[in-house]
Amino acid sequence: MTHVGSPAEWLNLIDSQVPAILALVIETWEAMPVPAANSKEDPLSESFCRLLRQSRNRCDLPFRIDSQMVELDPAAGEDQGRMDIVFSPAVPRENIYFCLECKRINVRSGGGVRPYFVEYVRFGMLRFVRRQYSNVVRHGGMLAFVLNGDVPAAITGVEANIRALCQDLGIVSPGAFQASSVRPTDARLRETHHQRAQNPASFIIHHLFLAGDPHAPMLLEPSTDSVVTGKKRRRSARK
Repeated sequence: MTHVGSPAEWLNLIDSQVPAILALVIETWEAMPVPAANSKEDPLSESFCRLLRQSRNRCDLPFRIDSQMVELDPAAGEDQGRMDIVFSPAVPRENIYFCLECKRINVRSGGGVRPYFVEYVRFGMLRFVRRQYSNVVRHGGMLAFVLNGDVPAAITGVEANIRALCQDLGIVSPGAFQASSVRPTDARLRETHHQRAQNPASFIIHHLFLAGDPHAPMLLEPSTDSVVTGKKRRRSARK
């Protein structure tokens, strides 16, 4: 017999909120100030989380939004993972949530553009598959900040890395992206279906590739000379 508030109903609640969460993410990104072409990952994710909270308050959706959360009880043998953005409904279980893991893609630097496709897969997707994140639920999300604005190239690059690691990712070969089942006509969205160890249910990762501005300015990096000079000044002050 099931009852209101049963674990099965909590999982169904997360499933039912995925379309609203994806819509909120897209709407918030479209209203966000243009990030720098070499933005750092953590500050960008935290700024985006703050805007998500403001948007969520306007929509009055049934979950809270937090950043840099840790699941205290990941899968056996796995380290705790610090999750970028977490959407949590009001249920009495800390492991019922939708995790959105954020990664930079195609980051401009003085030497060109760094793709970070490998990092997206190894330090993002694999954390879901190994159950560091979202151990209990059936859905999770990957948000790619495509800082140079080239979304098609970002999707192609990430997909090539998924194909190379499809066995580790628990994806049936050849490991290609699928169209989003939530927003099938949105070219910025894809999804992948994974089989995780000791869990017969399929786990779905929703991928959002959101474009930055290819003409965005770059953040100024502190020069090595200025860092060294600062250290010398501090040593002189101590003397």
